[in-house]
Amino acid sequence: MKEFWIYTGLRLLSLVATFGIVAGVWSLVAGEVDIFFAVIVAFVISGVLSFFVLDPQRRAFAEKVEARAAKAVEAARAKEDAEIDTEMDAKAADAPATGDGDSHKVS
Repeated sequence: MKEFWIYTGLRLLSLVATFGIVAGVWSLVAGEVDIFFAVIVAFVISGVLSFFVLDPQRRAFAEKVEARAAKAVEAARAKEDAEIDTEMDAKAADAPATGDGDSHKVS
C-alpha cells in the first residue's frame, strides 16, 4: 500500500508543480491565465513527465499489486481445493463398499 501512496503523491505533486509553471508562463506571456486551459495543459505535461520520471515508482506499485493478486489467487485455489477434497471425502464415506474391486470392469 505504501507504493500506492508514494506514486499517487508524486503524481499529484507533479500536477501541481506543472500547473504552477504553466500558469506562471501563461501569465508572463498573455498577462492573464485561463485556468481551464492551464489545467488541461498541466494534465497533459505532467502525464507525459510522470510516464518517464515516475517509472520506477509505477513499476514498484505494479509489482506489489501483482504479488498481492497472485497471493489472493493462490488462497482462492487452496480454498477451492480444500472444498473439493471435503466433498470427495464425504462422497467416498457415503459410497457402499461392494468388494468387487474395480467397479468399471465389464463382465
